[in-house]
Amino acid sequence: MVFGPSRPPITEDVAEVIAKDVKQGEGHSETSESPIAFVHHPGNPVQMNGRVRWLLLGTVISIAVLLAILVLR
Repeated sequence: MVFGPSRPPITEDVAEVIAKDVKQGEGHSETSESPIAFVHHPGNPVQMNGRVRWLLLGTVISIAVLLAILVLR
């Protein structure tokens, strides 16, 4: 199969075959709205990675220090 500028343009026959394949493939299986890894269960609390926790804590402390400097100015 040739790729790039040397590839010949898609003819109407090929476009019809592609459209037919897409149309036949529709409705055969349901798609998942969210991946299983991101499903949140009500009884299960969110667990945070240690690195994310420290980054969040550092961000909050930095914002608090900046606000304190602005207020005391």
